Amino acid sequence: MTDRLEPYRVEAYNTAKQSENKMHDDTVARRFGFSGGLVPGVDVMAYMMHLPIARWGRAFSGARADRGAVRQAGL
Repeated sequence: MTDRLEPYRVEAYNTAKQSENKMHDDTVARRFGFSGGLVPGVDVMAYMMHLPIARWGRAFSGARADRGAVRQAGL
């Protein structure tokens, strides 16, 4: 990458506190050494997509259903 991207910060919101998977629950996650419940991976991926799309454009997210966006971008 030759173009420098500006920092991008988000504060993750745990959308799965009531999930059957109790690692998303603050109390359970703290027992395992986390500071709070784990944010679901699909949400984290959505937060992370900002920078690749800023770098490579919306085409990065427009991969065909049979090919992942990351693979299509050559990563």
